[in-house]
Amino acid sequence: MFLGKVVGTVWSTKKVDNLKSLRFLIVHPINLKKDPNTDVVVVADRVGAGVGETVICAYGRAARLAVGNEDCSIEAAVVGIVDSLETTPEFRGSQPDLADRLGVETKPGEKA
Repeated sequence: MFLGKVVGTVWSTKKVDNLKSLRFLIVHPINLKKDPNTDVVVVADRVGAGVGETVICAYGRAARLAVGNEDCSIEAAVVGIVDSLETTPEFRGSQPDLADRLGVETKPGEKA
């Protein structure tokens, strides 16, 4: 699984039958250790995430199980929307811009 920021929506009126009930988002994976990843991933979304939200995404079989169809033609899916994160003070200290990259509200010394 990975954390990512929703940066857009994909609209597709023509797609294979097993994707017809799915909504797709463009997610920018968040690299917790260094500069942001420059790649984006198209993910299926059944939880209702929106642009600007931080999400938890799964790959492969876990993604297909999350959308309820092991035979569907997806590789990644949103499995949760992040409300907040909590990390150790040591990790926060080594990542001063973590809260900005994750897009979550934090208080010094509490959550990041």
